[in-house]
Amino acid sequence: MAPIRDPAFPIPASGVPRVIGDWAGRRALVLGLARSGVAAARALAARGVAVTGSDTKSESELAARGAGVALEDLEARGVELELGSDDLSLLDHADVVVTSPGVPPTAPLLAAADERGIPVVGELELAFQLSRAPWIAITGTNGKSTTTALTGALFTALGYETHVCGNIGVAATDEALKAKEAGVIVAEVSSFQLERVVSFRPRVAVVLNLTPDHLDRHGSIEVYAGLKARVFAHQTPGDLAVLNADDPATVGWAGRFGIAAKTAYFHHAEQGAAAPASGPLAEAIAAADGAWLDSKGRIVRAWEGHKDVLLPASDLAIPGPHNVSNALAAVAATLAFEGNAQALSAALKGFGGLAHRLEPLGSVGKVPFYNDSKATNVDSMRTALLAFERPVVVIAGGRDKAGDWPALAELAQAKIARLVLIGEAAPVIAQAWSRVPSTRAESLEAATRAAFALAGELDGAPVVLSPGCASFDQFKDYEDRGEQFRGAVARLRAEVRS
Repeated sequence: MAPIRDPAFPIPASGVPRVIGDWAGRRALVLGLARSGVAAARALAARGVAVTGSDTKSESELAARGAGVALEDLEARGVELELGSDDLSLLDHADVVVTSPGVPPTAPLLAAADERGIPVVGELELAFQLSRAPWIAITGTNGKSTTTALTGALFTALGYETHVCGNIGVAATDEALKAKEAGVIVAEVSSFQLERVVSFRPRVAVVLNLTPDHLDRHGSIEVYAGLKARVFAHQTPGDLAVLNADDPATVGWAGRFGIAAKTAYFHHAEQGAAAPASGPLAEAIAAADGAWLDSKGRIVRAWEGHKDVLLPASDLAIPGPHNVSNALAAVAATLAFEGNAQALSAALKGFGGLAHRLEPLGSVGKVPFYNDSKATNVDSMRTALLAFERPVVVIAGGRDKAGDWPALAELAQAKIARLVLIGEAAPVIAQAWSRVPSTRAESLEAATRAAFALAGELDGAPVVLSPGCASFDQFKDYEDRGEQFRGAVARLRAEVRS
């Protein structure tokens, strides 16, 4: 297919060596030594590549984030570490640069590598080049982690040795090396990871939806969309692209981006709720394979003339219409593989969701607590608010990602009884939601206690941590934020019981 082009963010340059055949004896600079960078450095060192691992954080800062043992292991493997610096001289002896997704494209070393013509790839590209098993790649703005985990559960139920990895919290390189040819790799793929792919070709690529996110990094929704669409860039007619017929932002991507793979759709109703009423696109969706709800509300899986009715959507253990969409997407991701309706139905019914995604933490007194730390953007927060019937007490804030807070103001006023704000974005949210009664807290611990007191005044209203922001102003990541919230709730519960 023709390359996906975006005037503000062109496809990375070609000329990157293949890992298996061309990397032995070369010198690689790995940028960013969090989970992905450590995995990449370890894998390259094992293949005879001379590796330098670099991070702008100091050794003590990385150790405080739990990376101390990993750094010691890298040094034992012969990896040279350059910490607390982004000195451009690090490029002087580099044949190739491997970058972690957390390193922004504006980082001086990346910009200088491009200027010098040094090939740059992301850790996802490295993982793909090292792998033997087929990939199922899942991207989009919201629902990626839940859909990825559920897709992994479906493939396991079908009898595949399944490796779930990527942005879900497991380095893609580690799992790619473990996966046998007969297995499958199910990967949550972010826009950050897709910035530096050059040959990544998943057997199945799924885009769930698109709403504004990460605009602080990408600059515009057009660039963001172009990056997401790179998941399809190297697919062939023998591969499968799965699109959401209910999402106006992505439903037409097969034509917009010239997708070469066979296209399937998932949607809530047989004709696709948001698809055009008539025209070529509507006809294509109606004729395409995919996953949808029939007139009785049951999930249907259709592939090459065969249809399986799996189970009523009401039997799913994960609540809410957004999770019905996630389940449909996961089912569609299995279409290119032989399926067993009974096994798929059992896996769908038994999947209980993930931590940090509207995760129930139990009650303190009569106040129920929910951990939705994975809600790192405004649209994820919208989903959380719609999941509750009564108004809730919300803990929100963190590092703002250029979210459209005013767009959610009306829903916030209707669904949030009290708002407790934390982090850098607190004044931004307070101004945008001026009609929602709010208070500020200096820490998550203090916010938890304040929210509990407010909920008690509201006859036990649910307390929901749904930040709508990135966590990096106060926490290592959203998981760290969620775990600290879990601990704060546990401490509060112990005090109330004593």
